[in-house]
Amino acid sequence: MKQFFVAMLALLMSSANAFPGASSDPALERFIHLSRPQALETVQILGPDGASFDLSQFRGQPVMLNLWATWCPPCIRELPSLERFRQDFEAKGLQVAPISIDRDISVVQPFLAELGITDMETWFDTSNQIGKILPTDLIPATFILDSEGNLVGFVRSFIDWDNPAVRKTMEQYLPQ
Repeated sequence: MKQFFVAMLALLMSSANAFPGASSDPALERFIHLSRPQALETVQILGPDGASFDLSQFRGQPVMLNLWATWCPPCIRELPSLERFRQDFEAKGLQVAPISIDRDISVVQPFLAELGITDMETWFDTSNQIGKILPTDLIPATFILDSEGNLVGFVRSFIDWDNPAVRKTMEQYLPQ
């Protein structure tokens, strides 16, 4: 199943610009919007409090999963704009869930504090559980799930979440 999904992602990513109306904005060219929601199995990660957290607990509202790590330069560059995006879009009904893939969760909060990001709740995937249902070979990576927990879009690269075109694109995932 995972190999099929990875092959599908590779095919979609290689032909993203072949679709009529593809954006010329480089930030938007990396977004893949699925034509049909893709059902995902659920996996266990750690919640912001360090307790076990099942991804199905996000159901009921759309969620944006953003995989990152303290040792990833593009992730570090992305985090401040992700935090500003989170503040704005959670008020509109989109749950933003940054998920650190660092193996040692004790390094994450001091690292975020060093960046001046003190209000961002972070989930943790120390054993690549998300890798069982989504490709995790490239970070930062953002996966957008609808309110039923289905994958509806993704971007596997650095994104400037302050970019007005990116924000406008993300509005399509807000609850109606």
